Amino acid sequence: MLAKYKPQFAQLARRSYHKVVPVLRRFLSDDQVQRFVLFCDRLKYRYFREMVVVPAAHSGVMPPRMPNWIIDELKELSAIEPALYPTPEMLGGFHTWYPPADPYPAVLYKGFLHDFVESAPQVIFLIPHMMRGGADLGTLHHVQFCIDRGLRVTVVLTRDVQSPWVNRFPAQVRVVEFGQLTRLASEEDRRLVLLRLLLQSPAQTIHLINSQLGWQIFEQFGKPLVSIGKKLFASVYCDDMDRNGVRCGYATDYLPRTWMHLEGVFSDNRTFLEEIRQRDGLPGERLHALYFPADIACMRQPVRGKRVLWAGRIATQKRPELLYDIARAMPDVYFDVHGEPDPYYDMDVLQRLGSLANVAMHGRFDDFAELTGNGRHALFLYTSRYDGLPNVLLEATLAGLPVVAATVGGIGELLSEKTGFPLDAKAGPLAYIEAIRRVLDNPAQAHERVASAQALLRLQHSWESFDRDTAAIAGYLPQDLSR
Repeated sequence: MLAKYKPQFAQLARRSYHKVVPVLRRFLSDDQVQRFVLFCDRLKYRYFREMVVVPAAHSGVMPPRMPNWIIDELKELSAIEPALYPTPEMLGGFHTWYPPADPYPAVLYKGFLHDFVESAPQVIFLIPHMMRGGADLGTLHHVQFCIDRGLRVTVVLTRDVQSPWVNRFPAQVRVVEFGQLTRLASEEDRRLVLLRLLLQSPAQTIHLINSQLGWQIFEQFGKPLVSIGKKLFASVYCDDMDRNGVRCGYATDYLPRTWMHLEGVFSDNRTFLEEIRQRDGLPGERLHALYFPADIACMRQPVRGKRVLWAGRIATQKRPELLYDIARAMPDVYFDVHGEPDPYYDMDVLQRLGSLANVAMHGRFDDFAELTGNGRHALFLYTSRYDGLPNVLLEATLAGLPVVAATVGGIGELLSEKTGFPLDAKAGPLAYIEAIRRVLDNPAQAHERVASAQALLRLQHSWESFDRDTAAIAGYLPQDLSR
C-alpha cells in the first residue's frame, strides 16, 4: 500500500521542501535550519533513493556511489594491508555521504543577476533605505549627478524597511530592494550573496552611504573588490553618540579598518573630514568635501514673522528637551514644532513639550518649503547636539529665515556672525533665548544676515559647484567618461 503512493509522496515532498525551509528561517537559528536540512537528506537517502542522482560507475569493480580516488587509494593501501583491497563485496558495504545542501542563497543570487550583471550598471550605490533625511537627500544628489552623465545606475537598499522616498529617484535608476527580498536569509548569506553580485557586476564605481551591510562587505572583502578594478567610495557626515555619550557610528566603527580600500571618502562638510584625518590618520588626498546643493531658484526674501520654527527628526541627537526648556522660559513666543518622533525617544519629554500653551506639535513633514510658505515665522531654531552640515539649514536660509543654532560639526561652515546667529557648542537654554530675542527685537539686522547667508548659498551650495567638484574626483566616473 505504501509503495503504491510512494512516488506521489516523493513528488509532494520535493515541491514542499523549498517552501518550508524559508518559512523555518523566521523561527529557527541557522544551526537549527541546517539540522533540519540534514534530517531531510537522511530521510531522502534512506527511503527515497530514487530521488538521488548518482554518477555512473567508472569501472565494473566500483559500485556507483564510490568515487574513483577512494578506489585508487584503497588499492595502494592494500599493498600494506591486503584486507583493504576494494573488492565488490567490500565496497558494497559503504554509502556516500553528501553534506546538506541549502539552495536558498543560490536562488537569491539568481534572482538578482539581472539587476547587478545583465543590466550592466556602471555605478552601484549601497544605501540602507530612502527616508526623509539629509543623507537620503545626498544620495539623490549623487544619483542625479550620474544620471546627468548618462550612466547606468543601480541603487541597492540593504535594510528590510519601507522607503517612502524611493519614488524620488529618476526613472532611469534601477532600484533593488535587497533588504526586503533577503529578509529570510542569514546575515552571512546576505553578505556573501551581495559580495558575489558586486564581484561579478561590470560596475566600476561602488558608492557606500550609511549601509551597515555595505560597510561589512567593504571591511571584510574590500581587497578582492579593489583587486579586480572596483573603485570604492564612502560618504560619512558626522559621528553618532550612544546612550552613554560614547562616540560611535560608521566613521568610528568601520572607517579606521576600511579606508585603505577606499578610493575616496566624501562628506558634506570639511570640519568632520579634518577631524577624522587627525584622529585616524587618513591621507588628505582621499578626503573630499562636497557641499550639498540648494535649490537657488526657490530662494525667498525674509519676512517679518513672529513665531519660531523648529523642524527635524525628534530624537536624542536633536535635543527636544532643550527645546522644551527654551519654550517654557518664553511663554510670550509661539513655537511650531514639525517632525516625526524616534520610537526610542523618551515620550515623556514630548508629552511635556506638547502640553505647553505656546507650542504647537504638527508631526511629520515632507517638504520644508511648505512649512514656511505662510510667512508666520521670524526664525528657524536648531538644537542638535552633533551634526554634519544639515540640509534643513540650507532650506531655512532659502526660505529667508535667520538661523539660531550651535556651531557643532560643520554648521560653522554656513553659520557665522555675518550669516546667522551662531552659538557655542555647549550653549544652554539662556544663550538660545538671548539669540531668539535678538532676532525678534532687531528684524533689520536679522534680514541683513539672511542676505549674507543666501549669498553664501549661491557661491558654496549651487548645483554647478557640486557637479564640478564631484566630477573632479579621480576614479569616481567610469574611465571612459572621466577623460
